[in-house]
Amino acid sequence: MAGALTRYRVMANIVGTFLVVLFFVGIPLQVWAHNTVVVAIVGTVHGFLYPVFLITGLDLSIRARFPLWKAALILVAGTVPFFSFVAERWVTTDIRARLAAHSDDAAAAPSGGASSSHAATDPAS
Repeated sequence: MAGALTRYRVMANIVGTFLVVLFFVGIPLQVWAHNTVVVAIVGTVHGFLYPVFLITGLDLSIRARFPLWKAALILVAGTVPFFSFVAERWVTTDIRARLAAHSDDAAAAPSGGASSSHAATDPAS
């Protein structure tokens, strides 16, 4: 799940950055300066990268077994300026806590290795 988290984090930050530039630089330039260059370039890049963001978000949501509402929020985050950064931080905190709890559980669990099963089946004991 750590790999899926990394892929999601990278895409959330890239898509979020392009969306912020599009909303706060490109659209004002288009409306007030009648310059469509930024919107044409950044909008196209964002449009091509958003499906990749959706795939990485969906992959992470499935692996983490997020409820449908949480998965939907993660996927919609790429359409609202700055929300992808908030969602990325929220998801990263959640997944890291889960991974830490899982590693703590694995470390605290008894080994139950060959020696204990061998002792139960060994006729000499």
